Amino acid sequence: MKRFPYVLLILVLIACGSSTDDSQTSDVSEEVVEESTATTTNNNDSTTESDTQPDNQIIGFQFDVDKMSPFTGLELPAETWLKRPRRVIAFKIDNNINARPQSGLQEADAVHEILVEGGMTRFLAFFLDNTSKYLGPVRSARPTDPTMVRPYGGTLVVSGATDGLIPSIRELGVPVLEEQSSPSMFRISSRNAPHNLYADTELVRETINDKGYYFLQPGPDPLYAFGLDQSNWLPGADKVTVKYSDFTTVIWKLDEGSYSRFIIDNYSDNKEAVAHNFISQDGNYTDILKSETVVVLQGALYKDAATTLPSVLTVGVGKAYVFNNGNYIEGTWRRGDIADSFVLTDTEGNIIQVPPSTQWVHILPNEGEVSINN
Repeated sequence: MKRFPYVLLILVLIACGSSTDDSQTSDVSEEVVEESTATTTNNNDSTTESDTQPDNQIIGFQFDVDKMSPFTGLELPAETWLKRPRRVIAFKIDNNINARPQSGLQEADAVHEILVEGGMTRFLAFFLDNTSKYLGPVRSARPTDPTMVRPYGGTLVVSGATDGLIPSIRELGVPVLEEQSSPSMFRISSRNAPHNLYADTELVRETINDKGYYFLQPGPDPLYAFGLDQSNWLPGADKVTVKYSDFTTVIWKLDEGSYSRFIIDNYSDNKEAVAHNFISQDGNYTDILKSETVVVLQGALYKDAATTLPSVLTVGVGKAYVFNNGNYIEGTWRRGDIADSFVLTDTEGNIIQVPPSTQWVHILPNEGEVSINN
């Protein structure tokens, strides 16, 4: 992929308020999540168990919202940004063993990986400037999804959801497009349901525009602060392991500047790490999934009160890791409301400048594990 000149973002952090107490984390086992009073915030009410959030503001952004990607921090070619304004679309993508290899993830602007029931994960594939004619399999929504989509004014595209979840997502300010209301999604015969729903992202975009399934203006803020300063980063992150549960472990291995993705899935017959590949629509091309930057954001695991599904708290304060080209930095993420982007700071309270590049974001429960070169 051709690169364009970076624009260094100059940022100043004003941080105050209190942090969320780690003791508030719910007690959980590998498979059973205990009930928690932690709640997802809406647009006007930021709530954790302690009902206190840090008040963070980032000022002095020099981010060209018209010409740069909010998901990579990279400057875009004119033929791309001239197509704007466009709205963010987030597709919920299956990661069951029967859904692999997926298609279209390699074309997403960014991917977020989130725990679901059974110790497995699913993805949110974000599309703003990029497109995919064959993305899937698309699956159902989960309670953590709107907290990831809301900052970007995005529309969530899903196969469906547990009773009552779709209205609650919409109440949080996130429009939802389901299979039943979208002729732009289609089932394929070569896979069994429910792992066979696919989408053409541009056809979905047309449906969203026709139906008016959007709330916010185009031009979202970036995922977090992008920049080139890695002066306080550490070397030695050629292999990064992210363990979600006893059933799902992701391993990233550095290969010529990018991390290649491997997965250990204890639901499969093979308990060893295997390459996590994508596949083209015609089935003639396959390759391993890669990302230049891997970000891990850890939060408290709780059981959603309405659906009893496992969810990860993404408002408040938590542990953060950023990995890029064999270097890494540990720090803290902060967010006061689900409408806010994440603020990442190092152990001294300085803004972490994430290198402009492709991004894969793990939303990991506190009970999960991150290890480097092990």
